[in-house]
Amino acid sequence: MQKASPGPYACDSVKNKMTKFVLDNQTLGLIQYFQNTTKVNVKDCIPTDDKITFVVSENMAAKAIGKSGINIKNLQKTMKKTIEVIEFSQDPLKFIKNFFRPAKITGLYIAEKSDGQKVIYMSPETDYGLIRTKIVRAKTFVKKYYAISDIIIKGQIEKDIKESVPAQ
Repeated sequence: MQKASPGPYACDSVKNKMTKFVLDNQTLGLIQYFQNTTKVNVKDCIPTDDKITFVVSENMAAKAIGKSGINIKNLQKTMKKTIEVIEFSQDPLKFIKNFFRPAKITGLYIAEKSDGQKVIYMSPETDYGLIRTKIVRAKTFVKKYYAISDIIIKGQIEKDIKESVPAQ
């Protein structure tokens, strides 16, 4: 795939420096189409075979979705994929809560492992299926934005998640 010029930058609030990443032309096209439709700036986009996840600026998710979900319905119809909108936050813990909304997440904190890598620990109380289906994408985003190496799930679904999610 052809590389485009450097795309958006995300603040690394854990290390207080900017993380640079490059988006390909296809992803830039998806972002442009989304922005033209919703009139909301996109920070990032991860397309998969059946879904496109857009990360929008803080406090802009409702505008991106539109009244009664009209923007998302139109995008899904034209793009022929499920569209997911996640609201960005400078705070990685708030971003995780936004990412897994409407699941109730408790015991959410960042810790540093003995090797110096930072990890997020979380204990979901509800919507285990949602957590299971979104954990791989969540790990991708926290690595990209916050230089956090992993998300570790604690509690009753920890074993179930480990068995159902491929190792990275």
